[in-house]
Amino acid sequence: MTKLILIRHGETEWNARHMFQGHSDVELAPEGVHQAHLLAAHFPVELINAVYSSDLHRARMTAEIIAEKFNFELRLDQRLREASYGNWEGRSFEELALAHPNEFKTFFLDPDAFTPEGGERFADVQTRAMAALNEIVNAHPHQTAVVVTHGGIIRTLIAAVLGMPLKKMWAIKQFNTAVNILRCDEGNYSVELLNSVEHLHKL
Repeated sequence: MTKLILIRHGETEWNARHMFQGHSDVELAPEGVHQAHLLAAHFPVELINAVYSSDLHRARMTAEIIAEKFNFELRLDQRLREASYGNWEGRSFEELALAHPNEFKTFFLDPDAFTPEGGERFADVQTRAMAALNEIVNAHPHQTAVVVTHGGIIRTLIAAVLGMPLKKMWAIKQFNTAVNILRCDEGNYSVELLNSVEHLHKL
């Protein structure tokens, strides 16, 4: 059995302004740094064996704060990067809803039916993310690995684990520094915890 602690990165200014980030290398906002420290201080498990992260700064910095607590070296994997949103990156939801109302609606109601120009299909994102996850599982039998990544990535992973169509991926809420726990027994995944931000309410 392998346990996977999937964590979304802390808040960025673009998160607060409801802007698409994708592969854009946005840094954590001060609030995001605070969230990451709260998570490290109130981590959901006492023992871990490895910390993996997307190489984008917002995930990497969140992961570094966790890795420092447990005294582990951080392992970066580009396959854990957020989906690329192409020419939508750096633009707000409000702007795009006005400029491209039909495409914007399709993106959220049937996300694998529309991809912004220059962006990635969610099916391809899911394939690369699951390949990374399966490698981590195989590298850590009977251990616990932390994986710090992005909201879109986590949604595609959980959809894959639960056998959900990608059309429903936005129904999976993921707040900043949300904790999700997956368990893998001989290749069979199950979800033990979803979108927990209990650590943000600790004193």
